[in-house]
Amino acid sequence: MIPALFMSAALFCAETSFVVAAPAITAAPVKVAQLEAAATPKPASTPVSKLAFADMSDEAVADAALKAVESLTTLSAKFRQTAPSGAVAMGDVKLRRPGQVRFDYEDPSPITIVGTGGIVYVENADLETTDSYPLGKTPLKFLLSKRIDIGDAKLAGVERYEDAVAVTWESAGEETEGALTLYLTAPDMQVAQWAVADAQGGVTVVELIEPKLGEKLDNRLFRAPDAGGAFIRN
Repeated sequence: MIPALFMSAALFCAETSFVVAAPAITAAPVKVAQLEAAATPKPASTPVSKLAFADMSDEAVADAALKAVESLTTLSAKFRQTAPSGAVAMGDVKLRRPGQVRFDYEDPSPITIVGTGGIVYVENADLETTDSYPLGKTPLKFLLSKRIDIGDAKLAGVERYEDAVAVTWESAGEETEGALTLYLTAPDMQVAQWAVADAQGGVTVVELIEPKLGEKLDNRLFRAPDAGGAFIRN
């Protein structure tokens, strides 16, 4: 369930890391325009015929976007995360579908995140603490589920550019208010970026930098923390 995945938890912790738990949301739903503002506007002069997938319906483009995520096996990339306040954090992400992901944040962030075995572990090296959360209660479920179910979400819009598309889903469910925009390159439909809007109007953008697909990833990257609470390092 796309919004359910992203909106069931805020996607930041101290504005430098993914988060995994948040209080119930009661504010008004986010408007799609708040997410579209994070996209690069297409030039007004671009003919419709030159826009990506101009001959496809919005629903067909959205279905293709979901299938593109489901078809991922492994992904490695640098990432740039921009929090609602404008704070920027950088790091490396390793993803192996279904079910495994690792985010290593660059200094000064002390955070490392590993999702494996249905649990997301968030380690804070400065505090020497590791918290854990059910994967299904976090936004990461969207990237890691073997099959993606949009649940109560509705397709709110598809923006076409010459070399990319932006697909937005929105949910107004009691526990899932908010919206998700997924950006994919065209015509190859590779995930390049996503933006998450919570019900308070905050938008978090995660941009993948030079993603590499299909590489073999070491099993050690996705091991749960050891008994002392720290992740195994390379």
